[in-house]
Amino acid sequence: MKKIFASVLVSLAFGLLLSAALWAQSPQNEGSPRQENFFAELMRIQYLMNSGLPYPPLCTPDEDIVEEESLPERTEVITYTVQHGDTVWSIARKFGLDVNTLRWANPAIERNPDRLSTKQVLVIPPVRGVYYTVKKGDTVRRIAKKFGVSPQAIESFPGNHLELPFDLEPGQKLMVPGGRLHLYRPPRPTPVPGYKFMWPAIGPITQGYWSGHRAIDIGLPYGSPVYASRAGRVVYLGWEKSGYGYLLILQHPDGMRTYYAHLSSYWVHKGDRVRQGQLIGSSGSTGNSSGPHLHFEIRKGHYVHLNPLDYLPPRK
Repeated sequence: MKKIFASVLVSLAFGLLLSAALWAQSPQNEGSPRQENFFAELMRIQYLMNSGLPYPPLCTPDEDIVEEESLPERTEVITYTVQHGDTVWSIARKFGLDVNTLRWANPAIERNPDRLSTKQVLVIPPVRGVYYTVKKGDTVRRIAKKFGVSPQAIESFPGNHLELPFDLEPGQKLMVPGGRLHLYRPPRPTPVPGYKFMWPAIGPITQGYWSGHRAIDIGLPYGSPVYASRAGRVVYLGWEKSGYGYLLILQHPDGMRTYYAHLSSYWVHKGDRVRQGQLIGSSGSTGNSSGPHLHFEIRKGHYVHLNPLDYLPPRK
């Protein structure tokens, strides 16, 4: 009886969130962190109700992670050994950091956070920012300018152990509190008159369509936005064991389907109707993937593969 009552409560909560979806999807909220956070919470509740398969991280790579109140203040760098079930997102939350701080401090996962492995040892900076290795010719002022902070932020941070005249040595490690690396975001694709499909993302084609690869791969920085190539309905959303990783499939009115694979996260639900150009996910490297990219397919029905380049507008 308790289980039934709990299920009813969860269903009610999910229903309330769904009733707010129209607000979240309003034009003024399109693509905003407010909208993305709303859908993240919606997906968390949905997962609790339908758990069973692994679920993707429900935040963008540069989304701030709320610090745990019980975390003690640190000024020194520590290490952490990855445990079974850990993700870059859960580890960042555990130490009150954002995901980018963790990525930038660990070259092995900077380009591809999905490649985290059990027993891997990670560097854990004490605060959000950039953990930097000094290079020849560097000065505190030059480093501060590079990462968009004041020189005083670096000089006064206790963990840097700096003293006047603040001379630096190549190989020396510095914490740059609040520092940010420049993140390239690809331009947003747009529909082209005369074409039913639009590019789901803009980037170099790293692998074309051929008999052994009936899709195109679009190279993208990790976490880049992925957009619906055409209006349709979400008919599949989840982990696909054959190598696609996190996969999203849209069904279009004329029986055509588009596949979006190796995603790191998505912002829609199964059954949702999406419009052309709507944000539906973020690029990643889940499944059988050598690096961050979008694997994009166009099919007629379930089984007839078509070359996407025959249906997408020419690239400029």
